[in-house]
Amino acid sequence: MASSNPFPDLTGPWHRAARELTATPDSGGRLRAGMGGRTLGGPVMVQGIQGWLRVMAAPRAGGKIWEGANLADVLLPEEVPRPALLGDLSWSDENGLVFQAHLWERLYGEALSPTPNLDIPILVTDQWWNDLLTALDHLHRIPAPIGRQVMTQDYINRIPRFIPALHGRDLTVERWETSHGDLHWANLTTDPLQIIDWEGWGSAPAGYDAAVLHAYALNEPATAARVREVFADVLDTPGGRLAQWVICAEIIQAADRDRVHARLQPHIKLLAEKLLVP
Repeated sequence: MASSNPFPDLTGPWHRAARELTATPDSGGRLRAGMGGRTLGGPVMVQGIQGWLRVMAAPRAGGKIWEGANLADVLLPEEVPRPALLGDLSWSDENGLVFQAHLWERLYGEALSPTPNLDIPILVTDQWWNDLLTALDHLHRIPAPIGRQVMTQDYINRIPRFIPALHGRDLTVERWETSHGDLHWANLTTDPLQIIDWEGWGSAPAGYDAAVLHAYALNEPATAARVREVFADVLDTPGGRLAQWVICAEIIQAADRDRVHARLQPHIKLLAEKLLVP
């Protein structure tokens, strides 16, 4: 049976990027593919520094995802903790497919989950939660580049297709803010906190980051309750409810494509119904 993955094996491109960035693959590490097969990452050493090299394949260069990591490196303040970018390059192959490589400083801690959702409670300190609040406060205050959006009002107007009870409701976003755009548990590390994967950052409805974090915790009730407590001032508002409906619609839409979202879908549908009651 032919593979449904539109991207080729990225092992060769990954090793090409390592050579061109003068990075030595870590003999004890293994390469890890991202969801959808469009990325491949693995540990390296470069000039005595522990690094992480990730290669992405795309049908063409340019666009939000292609530009996101480099823009984040330049525009985001140091108060938003994230790995330092050590180098990058891009190229195309004879078939017209393009590749982009980013060489990052290795994470200080471990990702809180191997997948976007949670299956077990997270073990972090109160200081970790405070650091996350501080980081997001700094992020939300900076202006996003013009035209750089996590989603559009047009998309939000279509979410009643996935949550029919919203038909006829005014879904106009009253306030937009700069957001990570994919703030789930695989993109956050243990103490010390670091936030990774900035490809899709941009303008989103206020509260969207908190809404994403809460939605992907719903398989683990204790952590979901903690997120609601920490971000109550955001989530328990009309704008926060709208942000939650947005991520609910996205997860419902994705449920047919992978097991992570399929497992979340029953919890998400219950959440969407609960949000209908002010």
